[in-house]
Amino acid sequence: MLVEPPTDFSAAPQVALQVAYDGTHFQGYQVQPGCRTVESELKKALGRFLGHIPSLICAGRTDAGVHAYCQVVSFRTASPIPLERYAQALNRMLPGDVRVLQAFAVPADFSARFQAKARHYRYILAPLSQTPTLRHSVWQTPFEVPFEPLAEAWHRVKGPHNFKAFCKSGSYRTNFDIDVRWTHCWQHESYVVLEILAESFLYNMVRSLVGSAVDVARGKYPLHQIARALETQDRQYVRLTAPPQGLYLYHVLYPDLPVSLRVPGVHDWPVPQGDFPDSCEKMAIL
Repeated sequence: MLVEPPTDFSAAPQVALQVAYDGTHFQGYQVQPGCRTVESELKKALGRFLGHIPSLICAGRTDAGVHAYCQVVSFRTASPIPLERYAQALNRMLPGDVRVLQAFAVPADFSARFQAKARHYRYILAPLSQTPTLRHSVWQTPFEVPFEPLAEAWHRVKGPHNFKAFCKSGSYRTNFDIDVRWTHCWQHESYVVLEILAESFLYNMVRSLVGSAVDVARGKYPLHQIARALETQDRQYVRLTAPPQGLYLYHVLYPDLPVSLRVPGVHDWPVPQGDFPDSCEKMAIL
């Protein structure tokens, strides 16, 4: 019978996994009673593989429908199974919408959550098309979103602000001060990609910011609407929340990770030359 690890696992070695998933059919990352979640699938597979169910710590708890290219999960285990066997074995046990990209040893004091220097999220929009396969991977907007006004509005969220207005009720956070270190907006064919980098994010913060930027770009509200929401911390100035299917946990930055996390391309789209900092440059931003 599989059980949660006993207290003496606190002295066991630590392992970390880089995990990618399609969030379409998950009710988010975190375990919830009666719901299909990424964490519950990982725990089931790890329980079979290790012989015990480890306590997992993740880099960021994504919401229902949100995807991840670079979720990092850490846990303790006394299992002697070699790390090079983890990815292949676990992927045989996991459903097809969750993949373990790599497993690696981390120091005893490592925490996937607390030692992350920054999280990088990416949001993808595209006009509504006749391609049904896109419906779960991008926000297909049924209206035109002008690029230049969108890029200008997106740039306005950069910097240290109180983002309480962009946090949906139900958050465990009591401090809403976030320093957004980097934002970027770029195009590939008919797709628009919004990038954002910060140490942490509030509940629904990125989707609320995207929705507000889209509202401004469409002329529904003036550009200073975003500044007004930031200054007043009043959610009445935040109307539209972008849907989850366009959002990706794209990368997580750690100062001294023993391996390089695999950063995928976005649907194999070329990123504009000079527009996209690599991991080292991102760390310098911080």
